[in-house]
Amino acid sequence: MRLKNTAAAFAGVLLLSSCAKLTLAWTDLEPDGPPARPQVLDAFAGTSAVGEVADWEQVRAPLFREALQREVFGVMPDASSTQILDHKILNSVAFNGKGVLEEYRLAARVTFNGVEVETVGADTDEGFVMNLALPINADGPVPVILMQTFCPRWNTLPDASVAGAPEKIDTGGNIGTYIFGRFICTPPVEEILDAGYAIATIFPSEIVPDSKKRGLEQLRRLSAGYEDDETRWGAIGAWAWLYSRMIDVLEDDPRLDQSATVTWGHSRYGKSALVAAAFDDRIDGVISHQSGTGGASLNRRKKGESVKSITNSYPHWFAQSYAGFAGREEEMTIDQHHLLALIAPRPVMLGNARRDVWSDPNGAFRAAAGADPVYDLYGAKGLEQARLDEWKPGAALAFWIRPGTHGVVKEDWPAFLEFLDAHFGK
Repeated sequence: MRLKNTAAAFAGVLLLSSCAKLTLAWTDLEPDGPPARPQVLDAFAGTSAVGEVADWEQVRAPLFREALQREVFGVMPDASSTQILDHKILNSVAFNGKGVLEEYRLAARVTFNGVEVETVGADTDEGFVMNLALPINADGPVPVILMQTFCPRWNTLPDASVAGAPEKIDTGGNIGTYIFGRFICTPPVEEILDAGYAIATIFPSEIVPDSKKRGLEQLRRLSAGYEDDETRWGAIGAWAWLYSRMIDVLEDDPRLDQSATVTWGHSRYGKSALVAAAFDDRIDGVISHQSGTGGASLNRRKKGESVKSITNSYPHWFAQSYAGFAGREEEMTIDQHHLLALIAPRPVMLGNARRDVWSDPNGAFRAAAGADPVYDLYGAKGLEQARLDEWKPGAALAFWIRPGTHGVVKEDWPAFLEFLDAHFGK
């Protein structure tokens, strides 16, 4: 989102009209709709109500994963693999001496129905790039935040040595940061490292472009063995799959705490962060900020962005079947509280903003309440608040709402770190 001229700035304003909308409305801080349906532990698809963890894990959770693939995200791969092509230290005293910056070049392969295809990165070299920043004076293995952002890797972890970085890295002060907040591209890296957390990042559009035409072309190429266009995976599912490819590499790193791997994402990548955790139990926690429709917010009786609107604007994000439910969401067998329930009992933080009605914070809160019975089943403390503004960072389902609109602003990262410290900090 390095917007450098008037035309690009105008394009950024147009972007705002589709991925977020400014309104004069404010989200009601009391739950304003009916309970999420169908309830997660009730009878489902010919199976009995769930009363034991074993029934949930062995019978019900697989059915929910199948339904979410069939109706929302598209079918995920049959098999995957990741290979390290190159690994090097870029800067041993990065970020004012607070971190070590490293770079991996990875080759990932995906298989559908026996047809294996390799990913292709943005540059001419083989594979794609992942960057890793580690606290320089870490005392033992540290938690790691897996991060996907709207901006290239050199904006997320700004350092001139990052592959592909321009001579001058733009980390703020443009119309993008004015509209979406100072941390929309570059998180407070030094503060995160000081708090004892590592950051690993890829730019998902390097592998699956966030583009109607090129995105759909790449999704089709990667799923060459899959013939059903109606349930072919969308970009949200593919970006979720990329979080898991990062873990393939990082789970063998003794410098990282393998019980503290957290996916972080905002907006569209908040969606992929949730999907990744629902399909990969190596993920230990999630921070999903303003994920909205197709993320944490319910499809039924929702405010803000509709299924019709999101699938018209972003036909490459989801399976075509999701668009088919526009206007008849009540016919869906599942809803987004089922997605959250699949992450239980692992901690999830849902970030929101009071005037971001387009992302429907109230629908996300009701989805969290709908997922809560599965946390109860595990004996975990799930949603511990009755209102949207009763911030409980130590809860396994933690709901955060601030004033303002869609974006990542200065108030957000202290809350993210408070949640991380409550569940993964030393």
